Amino acid sequence: MGADKHKVSVVLLTKNSALTVEKSIKSIFQQKRQPDEVVVVDGDSNDGTLEIVKEYPIKLVTERGLGFGYARNLGVKNASGNIVFFLDSDCYAEPDWIGSALPHFDSDPEIVGVTGRTNLWNDDSRVARFLAYVGGRMSMSSERRFVKIAPTMNLALRREVVDEVGGFDDTFIRCEDTDLTYKVTLSHKILYEPNMVVWFRGAPNLRVASRKCLRHFVGVGQLFAKHGLKSSFVRFNLPVRGFLLIAMLSSIFLLPWYAPTILFSILLADFIYKSTKLYLRCRDPCVVYYVVFFTFWSLASLAMFYGLYLGLRNKRKTR
Repeated sequence: MGADKHKVSVVLLTKNSALTVEKSIKSIFQQKRQPDEVVVVDGDSNDGTLEIVKEYPIKLVTERGLGFGYARNLGVKNASGNIVFFLDSDCYAEPDWIGSALPHFDSDPEIVGVTGRTNLWNDDSRVARFLAYVGGRMSMSSERRFVKIAPTMNLALRREVVDEVGGFDDTFIRCEDTDLTYKVTLSHKILYEPNMVVWFRGAPNLRVASRKCLRHFVGVGQLFAKHGLKSSFVRFNLPVRGFLLIAMLSSIFLLPWYAPTILFSILLADFIYKSTKLYLRCRDPCVVYYVVFFTFWSLASLAMFYGLYLGLRNKRKTR
């Protein structure tokens, strides 16, 4: 155990991550403050991932594709540390990732979690760069502050508080980390520490990005069913835009010509404004993907209503 008196467990989720997992694991074992154990939860990989992770002194746990929440709970269950760090297998951590977070757990008893800066390493991908710009990950704050939600690609939590809030909700399609950290911050504090740095891959292409987008919005609907309509869960302009797109397409066949024209003009003006604003901020040709983001992903945001249905159905089952 380190001189800081904490026992640190790192939980790493993998599934068919042969291209990236070695860099993730190496970054864990190259920490200035070494972890006391590393728990790898593998989702039944068949691409060589297991051969790579087994070369390192890790505790390997296998789960059969029962979801991210289930896998993270399994990782926590098999971890013995009082502080659990979470990292994804397409990410790697800076050498002071653990060391920059640990002191905060001793500085304030109300601090039960620490998250940090997430930087894009896959900047050759225009899709990944675009999503990082839209998500605000290309210019993250350099100031410490308390946050309401945090991603498990870069997160450390007291083990006891994970148990206290009931762990990750394994009924969630995605957003299980948002759900857990939101529950935690209702009565505790999670600190954003800009020196706790993780580099992430991002979506390498439109197919992966769109699949993640759909699953994300289903998860947002589940969040709404569980916690109510919170602006921190989603940008409400996306579903509004989705409804407008559907209304415009429907009005072509059902309403006089000027109705779809007006709706198209509103959407076009919004598109020009948003894409121009983004380009002026980032000066990157990847802004061209705003065409996809504005259309398909706006419609995909309506998947939150399916997530809302799933969440409400699950509520009825648990009563």
